[in-house]
Amino acid sequence: MKVHVQLLGYLAKYSPTKEETFWLEMEPEATLGRLLEKIGFPPDLEKMVLVNGTRSNEATRLAEGDEIFIFSPAAGG
Repeated sequence: MKVHVQLLGYLAKYSPTKEETFWLEMEPEATLGRLLEKIGFPPDLEKMVLVNGTRSNEATRLAEGDEIFIFSPAAGG
């Protein structure tokens, strides 16, 4: 299955295509955690993740065509 991923800002350096936005082939029943492993995203790096506009965690199951946005949490001031 294919999912659409967008790594915002400096997180784009973890993109396998070196682009902020890319499609990624995943195995059926894959989780968000598996996606993060596949692209080599550091597990200890703080991030916010939305799957189809809903805040998600690494246990979230992915489906064909899901839209995944990964970005750095905003700093307060």
